[in-house]
Amino acid sequence: MFTLKDITSDFLQSAIYIEHEGKDKIIFEYLPNNKMETQKKREVYSDDRFSLFLNIFNFDTTDNSILIKKIQDLLFIKTDYDEINEFDLSENDFSISDDVENFITKYLDNYKTIVNLYPITYMLYPDIFKILRYLLCKNNLYSGCYKVDVDSAVDSYVELHNSIIFLTNNLTKMKKEVIDIFNLFAEHKVKIPTSEIALIYQAYNQENKNELVFNELNPFIRTTTDEIFSFWEDIIKTLPNKLDAPLEFPVCDSIIKFLRQTVQSLIHEEMSLRKCKNCNRYFITRYSSLAEYCLRKVEGTNATCQEYASKKTYKKKQAENPLYQVFTTYYNRIYGRIRRGTLDKDSTLLDDIKVLHQEFASKYDNAKDKDSREKIINLFILEADKLLN
Repeated sequence: MFTLKDITSDFLQSAIYIEHEGKDKIIFEYLPNNKMETQKKREVYSDDRFSLFLNIFNFDTTDNSILIKKIQDLLFIKTDYDEINEFDLSENDFSISDDVENFITKYLDNYKTIVNLYPITYMLYPDIFKILRYLLCKNNLYSGCYKVDVDSAVDSYVELHNSIIFLTNNLTKMKKEVIDIFNLFAEHKVKIPTSEIALIYQAYNQENKNELVFNELNPFIRTTTDEIFSFWEDIIKTLPNKLDAPLEFPVCDSIIKFLRQTVQSLIHEEMSLRKCKNCNRYFITRYSSLAEYCLRKVEGTNATCQEYASKKTYKKKQAENPLYQVFTTYYNRIYGRIRRGTLDKDSTLLDDIKVLHQEFASKYDNAKDKDSREKIINLFILEADKLLN
């Protein structure tokens, strides 16, 4: 994929984001070169739900050196405006001084690097595809049945330019809004439904005339007349009247739609954003959850951060347990004998001392006072000495 041959193959119509069975998926839809065939679909991305959302804001990494602004390299026509329309471009803007096929190959290599960093940029590919096919058509390098004319190329470039510039100009602001809504209260362990936080946040910013990128934070709440709220207090009064209707979104075929729809889904499902106490990367969980660790694998192990933390806590508790400390002394003594060769390596003593510890551990945990626990430790020592002798 993402080669010169790709641009001359089946015609890429669209890229669609869907959420299916707990997975983020991006599907490419093609018109085959053979017009007798039906539309083709190709799944180009599939991973855990919200993985694309976490990735675009660098919530899934601690490396802040990765910059989304790299996608501006995809804009090879220089303009002076953040937003352009079809009247700002002409056929001359698509004149390439380099060999066209060489230009397309380099362009796609760069795009491939960007997609590997930010998979959501798969959504840009239909416009890129049409632009690059037009360059082939313009230079008489494509003779297939789905040619692209200059008007279509201009439309695609306008869409590509406006999407990329909007994203790069607003990403930092969007990230702050996401943290304010989904993480701020979670960090302070305040358990308020996310939908209520979002409404209050929207109302506060409306009152203070602060423009939000995510300016429809909860579209499921309406006044009886469906009017726009004039005061933030009006929004607060609607909190008990939240509608619980399922979300219905139009087809998601752009990065901006994806971001807005995901934010609304997170609010509707009362999700929050937490920073994992082990790997320091963010993860998504329900606002009422007590989870402090994510389910990503710890580097170099098969254990998740959650499992790793659980084992670490268990070991810490064990290390502070007087009975466990005595058990460790005997275990190390037996292990030392085996290493020195004074005890047969096939000896069952290591397993025996573990079993003995398990028997006494339950008694120790159920002991009601300090004297009872000390008696249990002394009994364990007596039994352990018998094993060793």
